[in-house]
This record gives sequence, structure tokens and C-alpha cells, in this order.
Amino acid sequence: KMEVAESAILDNLMDKLVRAVLYYDTDVRQDTIDKRVVSFISDNYKNAYKLRAEGKSEAEKLYLRLLLVTDYVCGMTDSYAKRLYQEMNGII
Repeated sequence: KMEVAESAILDNLMDKLVRAVLYYDTDVRQDTIDKRVVSFISDNYKNAYKLRAEGKSEAEKLYLRLLLVTDYVCGMTDSYAKRLYQEMNGII
């Protein structure tokens, strides 16, 4: 039962985070929600992305943005992931 709930939380977080970073650090304008979702990601992860992305092609930058999300999610504790899920979905 708990594994199903955890899987749903991770699926939801990945969906929202991947959508939010697709156009992060590109010329395409991000909507307000995507900007807010990106703001949840630690500056440490975003700075590491920027260092690695410098001088790379757009395809390589997209790959690095996806790694940014997976690194961020993998670094979450269960309780942080649950709390972030609740915040992103308006659950109090």
C-alpha cells in the first residue's frame, strides 16, 4: 500500500519537474507555474547544471536539464518528497 502511494508521489513530482525544466535556460518563455516549480530546485543543482551546460548543444542541454530533475528527485528524503508533493498539489 505504501509503495503504491510513494510511486504516485514520485510520478507526479517527475511529471511536474520535467515539464518545468523543458524550457528552463532556453529562449522559450516559461509560464509562471513552471518558473515556480523550477524555483523549488536547489541552487546547488541549478549551478551544477549551468557549469556543465556551458557551450553545449541544445540537445545536450536538454539532457542535462533532465539529469537536473533526476538528481534533485534522487536526493530527496521520503518526507521531503511527500511535503513537496503536497505543496505542489494544494494538499494541506
